[in-house]
Amino acid sequence: MAVIMVDYENVWAKGGLKGAEYLTEKDVLFIFYSQCCGKIKAEYFEQIERSKCSFQICKLLKTGKNALDFYIATECGVQCQKGEKRLAIISNDKGFEAVADYFRTRDDIANITIVTSATIESGIMALNAADDEVRLKLLRDKAKMLDIGQEYARLSERRAYHDRLVNALIGTEYEEIAEKVIEVMEDARSLPKREVYTGALHNFGKAKGTAIYRLVKNVV
Repeated sequence: MAVIMVDYENVWAKGGLKGAEYLTEKDVLFIFYSQCCGKIKAEYFEQIERSKCSFQICKLLKTGKNALDFYIATECGVQCQKGEKRLAIISNDKGFEAVADYFRTRDDIANITIVTSATIESGIMALNAADDEVRLKLLRDKAKMLDIGQEYARLSERRAYHDRLVNALIGTEYEEIAEKVIEVMEDARSLPKREVYTGALHNFGKAKGTAIYRLVKNVV
């Protein structure tokens, strides 16, 4: 579980909500904003909604220099008082490092981790807790470097495979559902032919599944 506090005024135009898809129902997300940044991309809001995290917003009541910063610093204290142990402040404002530093100087709250980061994604990575291992693996896999040549070859082969499936269906009554056939056969590529066949029956029914399998069996 993590408490994520977003300095939206500071990061809204710089991709600060990147990684919202990795939030979970165990997380708490606060977005602190002002009247100058009251819009959010639909994709981010949908990701937040799908995550089922505890989501709260806090709009600045009165304008003032560093006003949102004080809101966030105060909320850090409130959350820690509630017993939260892992907090991430999402902001490019280096001043928040002082908040993290303060918690590190206190022996009585040494078990509380506060990190600062530019995005939700990197904030989750920085917290790096053992009970986040599944989520962290997803983030690491996403961030790892790939060989361009190898990945292009894999993509090209996949496209060619799809083309062969489409060609096998051209001129048949199943040409219109080629996209669904590709989806089913893509999932079954590494399976024995017998399992590919039973998968076709499961997805398309006995008669259609048998006919489709006969059309594409030399491709798969």
